[in-house]
Formats: sequence, C-alpha cells, structure tokens
Amino acid sequence: MNVLLHTTTGIGIVVLLTNIKKIERSKYPIVTCVCVCIAGILSHGILDTIPHCYPIPSKLDVLLGLFMILIASWFSNKKYRLIVLSSFIGCIIPDLIDLSPAIINKQLGWNLPILDKIFPWHYKEYSGSIYSGNCNISTINHILLLTIISGICWYKPVTMKTIFNNR
Repeated sequence: MNVLLHTTTGIGIVVLLTNIKKIERSKYPIVTCVCVCIAGILSHGILDTIPHCYPIPSKLDVLLGLFMILIASWFSNKKYRLIVLSSFIGCIIPDLIDLSPAIINKQLGWNLPILDKIFPWHYKEYSGSIYSGNCNISTINHILLLTIISGICWYKPVTMKTIFNNR
C-alpha cells in the first residue's frame, strides 16, 4: 500500500481513538499515544495484506506522505501533536524497518545491510501487492479505505476540529 494511504489512515486512527475529554484532563496522553501507534502498526498489516496496486509513483508517494505528516503535525493542536505523531509512526514504521534499507541502497547507491523482514505482511506469500496490471479490486479497496476514513472524520467532527485546529 502506498505511504500516502498509510498516513491518511493514521489521521483516521487519531480521530477514532482519541478521547478529547480525557486528554483535556490529563497532562500526559501516553496511553493514547501507545494505542494509536499499535493501531497504526496493525492497520499497516491489514492494508498491506489486502489486494492493492501502487497508483502513485514511489518517490512522489514518499514525498506526499512526508508532506502530509508535516502538515498534519503543523496543524495539530500542541496538546495532541504527540498523539498525531505516534499514529503516523505506527502507520509507517513497518516500512521503515523492513523496506527502507533496500530502497536507500537502490536510490543512493549505498550498501546498507538488508536484514530479514520482521513484519509478516512484507513476506511475498502474505503481501497483497498486485503486479499483474489489473488494479480494479485495488481501486475499490482504496476507495473503501478513503470512504471509511472520511466517515470517521465526519462522524467525529468535534474531535477532528479539536485535534487539527492549531492555526
């Protein structure tokens, strides 16, 4: 799954799992940070397991994903910024651990060691990556994902506005 779709999922996770009433009374939202990070890792596994193509070129995808993380962090209320970053970390850490050394080696000509993959959804037999050229099911899965995330944000507008209303 594209980085951009993983990071978009991270926003849905933050909105869904953050209880703004409890955070307002608490100085340290550590429990929520841990929960959104774990949910991000689990969502990454689910998204990588379902059938998917890569509609966005990888370099553009990484740049857009990074841009989304920076913008969402910038616009997040200071009290919720650690929660937002924890979700993003959970959503992308499996790729950073398993895939980034090989990508860096390819892009920069380096020779970083390539270790065995830790996350099972990156094994060929468990990955939902489609390379046959027929991406119809992938398109449906991407549309469903974006619809669900939009629905979460629409269903919890107060949470959405409270978390992402810094400016």
